[in-house]
Amino acid sequence: MSLRERLLGRRAPAWPADRPVRFVTSFDDVLFEASGRRCVETFRRHNPCYEIRAYVEAKEPASPAALEKEVRALGAGAVRLDQLPLLGHFLEVARDVIPAELGGDAPPEAFPGEGPQTGDVWFRKHMFRWFRKIVALDHAVRDWNDVLFWMDCDCVSTAPLPLAEIERAFRGAGVVHMKARRRHSETGLVGYDLAVPGVRELIEAMKEHYMSRAFLDYPRWDDCITLDLHLSRPGAPPARDIARRTVGAEEVLPTTPLGAYLRHDKGLHSRGLGLVS
Repeated sequence: MSLRERLLGRRAPAWPADRPVRFVTSFDDVLFEASGRRCVETFRRHNPCYEIRAYVEAKEPASPAALEKEVRALGAGAVRLDQLPLLGHFLEVARDVIPAELGGDAPPEAFPGEGPQTGDVWFRKHMFRWFRKIVALDHAVRDWNDVLFWMDCDCVSTAPLPLAEIERAFRGAGVVHMKARRRHSETGLVGYDLAVPGVRELIEAMKEHYMSRAFLDYPRWDDCITLDLHLSRPGAPPARDIARRTVGAEEVLPTTPLGAYLRHDKGLHSRGLGLVS
């Protein structure tokens, strides 16, 4: 029984057998070829009962529409990031701390070195890439009141994921995340139950963390530290860390109840393929 259940003196109400679940991910045309196609295809093949939606963008002017069409052909919903105002609004708010290669004005010397080995510098440099998660979540909750998962596009579905396993992962909590002994949560997979009070407000607060430039007060600017900060603040919804330990390169998904159904090829885009340096 979870802490929330003990405090309430009862178990959380059982989910209906047909409770809706939406998974969202994001990628550009390059990441689609590297992992996004496989992510969407395997998920749709194993989990036809859940919704999957991809937030897409591409560098070539004619490519976004073609990418959107291909994603829909795989059986997923598709939303073009260039049509969501929040992404452009944040670029204007934080242009001075976003590197030029990502559309900002920050000079190269603001982010010395290359690769994940630069530590906090790397997490600051790529903040605008990961802000896409905030944009996707902000949009995805507008017409949704049930279970919502963020899933990185380097995740793979390996077997059908039963709704009962998802329900057991939450156990009445509003958020499920994976941290174990890591410094910060691994946000390759994060679940939100929007029926739990405070969850929608949590997502809104994470957006405000960036739009107000509050992220500048911290050594890291990525979504991992942002999630942990907001889960630890007064009034945050109940959350469950479903990771038991770390394995390999600080991987945690294999040690969670969902690890039997999903795999995260963590580091594929950076260390593996050199697409994020």
